[in-house]
Amino acid sequence: MQGSVRRRPFPAAAPGSPPPAGPLYPGRHGAGAAQGAPGAAPFHLDLWFYFTLQNWVLDFGRPIAMIILPLEWFPLNKPSAGDYFHMAYNVITPFLLLKHPLVGDSVNHRLVFSGYQHHLSVRENPVIRALRPETLIDSFELLYYYDEYLGHCMWYIPFFLILFIYFTGCFTPAAERSGIGSGIGMPPAALLLVGPSSLYYWYLVTEGQIFLLFLFTFFAMTALVLRQRRQGLALDSNGLFLLHSFLLALLLIAAWVGWLWNDPTLRKKYPGVIYVPEPWAFYSLHAKFLSQDQINEFKECFSLYDKRRKGKIQGSELLAVMRSLGVSPTPGEVHRHLQLHGIDGNAELDFSTFLTIMYRQMKQEEPEREILRALAMMDRHGRGVIAVPELRAKLTRLGEKLSEEEVDDLLKEARVGPNGTIKYEEFVRNICLPAVDY
Repeated sequence: MQGSVRRRPFPAAAPGSPPPAGPLYPGRHGAGAAQGAPGAAPFHLDLWFYFTLQNWVLDFGRPIAMIILPLEWFPLNKPSAGDYFHMAYNVITPFLLLKHPLVGDSVNHRLVFSGYQHHLSVRENPVIRALRPETLIDSFELLYYYDEYLGHCMWYIPFFLILFIYFTGCFTPAAERSGIGSGIGMPPAALLLVGPSSLYYWYLVTEGQIFLLFLFTFFAMTALVLRQRRQGLALDSNGLFLLHSFLLALLLIAAWVGWLWNDPTLRKKYPGVIYVPEPWAFYSLHAKFLSQDQINEFKECFSLYDKRRKGKIQGSELLAVMRSLGVSPTPGEVHRHLQLHGIDGNAELDFSTFLTIMYRQMKQEEPEREILRALAMMDRHGRGVIAVPELRAKLTRLGEKLSEEEVDDLLKEARVGPNGTIKYEEFVRNICLPAVDY
């Protein structure tokens, strides 16, 4: 009696069509009669180019888009530009069914604009320390664990596994590779893509904190190359591209770690044996939205107006608090800030919301630099002075144009020299000071 299980034959190809290829067909690895077949596997330029492009635009570009695009377009209780980038990444990526930590990154983004600092641990962040009740801190630590550890495992393990499976199919008989490519077996298009691809893997490994997984995958790929070489197989252009991208990424990681090896703040956040700082933690430390001193100053002033010690102030007091901290919002601007957060003048706002409002106001204000730059263009001799008629003409045309009466009021407080000139740096500094009477 014959066994019921029999080998399924490969389907016949359509007339005139090329022979099938792939890991299920012996021709892919050159087994049997296929070993003598002429030609080599082509470099998949479309795959690697679009894969690299969408990685850079939708993954690396996601936090940049959240910084550049105005926050007013995306309220904090609605999806932001970065969230839409995340969604598009999950749809466009060839690994469509992989999990991705969307929720954790979305919350992370909103915390950053409230003063959260990536270079500090969750419990050490001033914004998190101010939470009441304190059990909320445990919830944020749990969210951080889901995002940074569990979420990354759900995404990166399948990601590198699929890359490795693809890599196993990138071998051809060594005889077929003679004369291929440009020196190291890669066409010029592949050589051009190696840099951006490896740079993205550097970002992926450092920001995702997956150095061990990346290193294990690289060693597995190297071991497979050595094993296949003993069997007379060599990498095609796609395999060489992937292997060189990983190798260059490893060198970039080594250079990154060496550069930040003695950074005491980052060393405190990454105390383990494997020290690979995150790029956004470095950015938060050296190009942060609000410095630690600013947050402490804001907290101290906020507490003075928190009369009930509830961690909140009245919306009607926001104008006074902001002006006492050196910014100069108009009542209309304060009303728009409150309206954006769904707070009326009689309601209360917490410190996290206050930090977000202060950051927005500071970013949109910056008037002193703008005015000084405009006036300096008129100071052709670099003497630091400007004639009163020229100053009057400039103020009535610059930005939100002032009326003649408003300019007269400003000039009354200016010290005009005997030759009819004004030191414009001193003048601008005085007019940009917040009002004393709140």
